[in-house]
Amino acid sequence: MEELLACVFLYREGLMSGAACREKLDQLFLEDPEDELLLELEWNFRDMKEMAVRVWEYWGAHTNSFSNEVFGRFLMARLKELYQREELNIHSFAGRMYSLWEGLPPWLQDVQPFWTLSYADDPLSWGDEAQTREIYRGMLDYYEKEDPAPME
Repeated sequence: MEELLACVFLYREGLMSGAACREKLDQLFLEDPEDELLLELEWNFRDMKEMAVRVWEYWGAHTNSFSNEVFGRFLMARLKELYQREELNIHSFAGRMYSLWEGLPPWLQDVQPFWTLSYADDPLSWGDEAQTREIYRGMLDYYEKEDPAPME
């Protein structure tokens, strides 16, 4: 379910299509057809905006069972795919990452690696694209380490 929330955030930022979100919903539903929320989403919400609101409401009421790691692994994997595109404009990417961070629930904003979304573009203000790219690489690889340590 955390992956579906990540899809919603990516969709809201224009980083994932509605069709890709629906595909993820279909996959999750096939894996767990008894899940009441997935069944509700599968049958009642054809509009992505309505579905996004329902997923957001669900997690607002179930924060105690939320897995930062499941959410983060999925989100960072998708962001890494976008980041590795040859045509990536780092300034545009940075703006979208900050906007993505602003849309996260407050209980996620100050947790790594999500907090990095808020400041990774700072070096761009003094023309240091290489440092910004290094910060993003660290963020995107956060879950690939065996024991993720807090980022400085």
